[in-house]
Amino acid sequence: MNIGRRIVLGSVIASFVLAGCTSPKRSFLGASFPKVAYKDIEQRSAPFRLKLTVEFQRNGEHFPKGDVPLKDYTALILRDSGVILPVVDQEEGEIRVILNNVADSGTVAAEAARTGYPLWMVGKTITDAYELSMFITRQGKTISRTGIKHAVHTAIGNMSIPDSVQPFPQDQGFGKVLEQMILRALGDMQESGELVRSSMPSAIVLSGGTGQAAPGRH
Repeated sequence: MNIGRRIVLGSVIASFVLAGCTSPKRSFLGASFPKVAYKDIEQRSAPFRLKLTVEFQRNGEHFPKGDVPLKDYTALILRDSGVILPVVDQEEGEIRVILNNVADSGTVAAEAARTGYPLWMVGKTITDAYELSMFITRQGKTISRTGIKHAVHTAIGNMSIPDSVQPFPQDQGFGKVLEQMILRALGDMQESGELVRSSMPSAIVLSGGTGQAAPGRH
């Protein structure tokens, strides 16, 4: 059962802790970002057993209240992916997820420009923009993906939403946007071969999951 079916559990609490907008409205994911499904991720017959650590940030500053919901949702997503099984002890290594809730006033305008949303829609939307970094350490070596971005928009009032957009209750927004970013990171690591080899290479950073390698770890 993927997180889409379990996302309601605890989502109301998470939405108040993590989201920048607080009233119960209809939300939808940013349309200019790639969509990833669980079927796009290759499950392992024996998932990596890794200790999970997380850090939730707001504008680059640690926001401790967000750590528990972030860890709970991340653990669900990783289990459902079939790639990593979060464990208490550092049996095979560690996975660290850092999620930054950023103030990005330009995101809505950029979405409108890329997708053709009318200006009246932009004026009645609140956006929570996020940036994710993921680090996986095994056998003394680390791979990572940083700068993976996504956004969730919340419609205000009785505004109409285009038929091409799939809205959902606002309290599901955090889980859905986090799911997309984690699956993108895992999929990119699999595509590069880093999560299927018996030994992992030295630290490699692909900013934003674009497939362009850059030396060093950020």
